[in-house]
Amino acid sequence: MANLIQRFKVDMVFRLIPQNFGLVIIAFFATLSVQAQQSPIILHKAKQIYLCDTAWQTAEALVTQADRVLFTGTYDSARKRYPTAKIKKHRGYIFPGFIDAHCHFLAHCRGTQELNLWGFTEIKKIRKAVKKFSRKNKNREWIVGRGWDQNTFEGQEFPTWKDLESFSSKPVVLSRIDGHAIWLNKIALEKLSLNYDTLINGGEILKLPNGQPSGIFVDLAADWIQSFIPKLDEPTLVKAINCEAKKCYRYGLTTLDEAGLDYSELTFYDRLHKSGALKMRIYAMMMANPDNFVHLIARDLPWSWHLHAPAVKIFLDGALGSRGALLKNSYCDRHGHHGLQLMKRSEFSGTLNLLYKLNYQACVHAIGDSANAIVAQEFARYLEPGFDARWRIEHAQIMDPKDRKLIKGLSVIPSIQPTHATSDAPWAFQRLCSDSSQKRGLKFYEPRSGAYAYKDLLVQSGCVALGTDFPVENMNPFATFYSAVFRKDLNGTLTEPFLPNQALSRKEALWGMTYWAAFANKEESYKGSLEVGKLADFIVLNKDLMTAEEAQIKRVKVRKTYIGAERVH
Repeated sequence: MANLIQRFKVDMVFRLIPQNFGLVIIAFFATLSVQAQQSPIILHKAKQIYLCDTAWQTAEALVTQADRVLFTGTYDSARKRYPTAKIKKHRGYIFPGFIDAHCHFLAHCRGTQELNLWGFTEIKKIRKAVKKFSRKNKNREWIVGRGWDQNTFEGQEFPTWKDLESFSSKPVVLSRIDGHAIWLNKIALEKLSLNYDTLINGGEILKLPNGQPSGIFVDLAADWIQSFIPKLDEPTLVKAINCEAKKCYRYGLTTLDEAGLDYSELTFYDRLHKSGALKMRIYAMMMANPDNFVHLIARDLPWSWHLHAPAVKIFLDGALGSRGALLKNSYCDRHGHHGLQLMKRSEFSGTLNLLYKLNYQACVHAIGDSANAIVAQEFARYLEPGFDARWRIEHAQIMDPKDRKLIKGLSVIPSIQPTHATSDAPWAFQRLCSDSSQKRGLKFYEPRSGAYAYKDLLVQSGCVALGTDFPVENMNPFATFYSAVFRKDLNGTLTEPFLPNQALSRKEALWGMTYWAAFANKEESYKGSLEVGKLADFIVLNKDLMTAEEAQIKRVKVRKTYIGAERVH
């Protein structure tokens, strides 16, 4: 076991946590060694075991002890080397546990206690849902919901407070599916009694023809409103977390990348892990705000094998669906509007400079091509070839090919969500349509050339990390795999592949959900592949993702999920 401990790359751990924790870690490893030697050895056998290492090896047997992988290889060699091992034969195929490289788990859990409007395509059905939810929750001061998408409504226009008139006697606040816009009823507008003529940089308050607020607030204006809405109490949130974590395990998720937390939320996760209430591993991006930077500079962030916070989340623009993504050309369905820049360039550059000096990862939300151009230019300004920064572009949804060249050879990782491409496909090019009247200089620019270009991003950067962005999309990682490989949605809405030349191979998609995602998290030394010495996070599937026909991918089920060799599903 001593040799196994040496493989844990202790130097990696010391680099990621405060230096004054050194003696604690040494004691931890000593304790771990004793505990591991006393733990039973378990031999897992399956039809095929995909290690997902860089050599793309497979095995017949996987041996675990304590929470680690002890051996991989043939079944016969495992039996000879560990004759007393307890044998578990699985009916299926073993893969590393899936890593969702970009999601919002706490927001999702809070949303389960709110009015769920996901999938509603008609305003009249939303009205009925608001009325029903209001009657059932008479003790609630506010009716809070999430999930509407005006792109599915007839006419695809934003609703107004008038559309919610008389359907609740309480203030109603409904977040758009992507969280970048909110919709209030008139009672909520009156209750807040704010100055809706306030100018908000990086935000927009939509107005009616008479100058009154329409009830729609976009990006930083939405954040402004959200700050006044009552928060969910902690006991209720813990219950929701317990329930939703089980759903994650049923999908084979073993690590979630939380894309934007406050320090209080980070310590909340730490308490859940220490109490044993949560097994799910969390990679945390801290929000780029002054309160969080106090702790980032002090390096007093909690660390464990379950919780890792080496990164900072920066929002540079909004979302394409709410016309907040920052575009080089104006929106084809809203001429003169280029979207919203949520942070001044000088502030963005200063934040990157601080992160560079502190050696934290920068994880920048950038969807529009103009936002991605700013990211590429600023990343290239700070990062030198050879510096292992692993700064991330979260979404990289529309990126001019010429801007991609700026980050070639630099330690920059696109963190992408394949289901965004297939969800946006019905309307995306209504925003990014060809328009010969829009030129940059003497040359016509076609924004579609860099839209949802996941294969091009992979070729440019050498790896991509795949996530869902749930609750914006479904948390199902098989939908991620299916959209990445087949460029269609798992529900069958798209009959033809969307930009099929940008599809990933099955191997690339799986790496993006395992090893490359761990690499993007700076966790590949102990996670992401089933190699000796790494955490034994693995799943058993009923079908082989590498060989199953396209139709069979829709029927893949997770039979078992293990985190640290402990079965959680």
